[in-house]
Amino acid sequence: MRNRNLSSFEYFNTAVAIRNDVTRLVTSRDVPKSYRFIFAVPMAETARSVVFNLVKADAFYPNTPRNVDERKRYMTLALADLNQLYQDMQSLLTMGLPIKAARLEGILDRIDSDIKLIKGARAGVKLIGKG
Repeated sequence: MRNRNLSSFEYFNTAVAIRNDVTRLVTSRDVPKSYRFIFAVPMAETARSVVFNLVKADAFYPNTPRNVDERKRYMTLALADLNQLYQDMQSLLTMGLPIKAARLEGILDRIDSDIKLIKGARAGVKLIGKG
C-alpha cells in the first residue's frame, strides 16, 4: 500500500468531486435564498472553472516548451480557482449563516488535498521528447 503511486488523474477526480460537493451545497437549504445570488452562483462557477482549467491543461501534451508552459499555466489557474473557492467558503462561515461547519470542512479538506496534488503534478510537468 505504501508503494502505491497516485493516479495521474487523482487531482482531476478530486476537482470533479469538489465541483459536485459545491453544487450540492449551494443548491441546498444550507445557503439561504437571499445569499444564493451572492455566494452560490460565483462558487458554482469557480468550482466549474477548476475542472475546466484542468481539462484545458490536459489538452497540452508537453512535447514542446510552449505546451509545457501552457499546461503549467492552466494548472496554475486551477490552483487560483481553488484558493478563491477556499476564501468563499471561509466567507460563508464568517457571515454567521446557518451552515454546518462540518459540511464545509469536508469540502475544505478536499480543496487542500487537491491544491497539494495539482502543485505536485505541475512540478512534474517536464518536456517530453522533441518538439
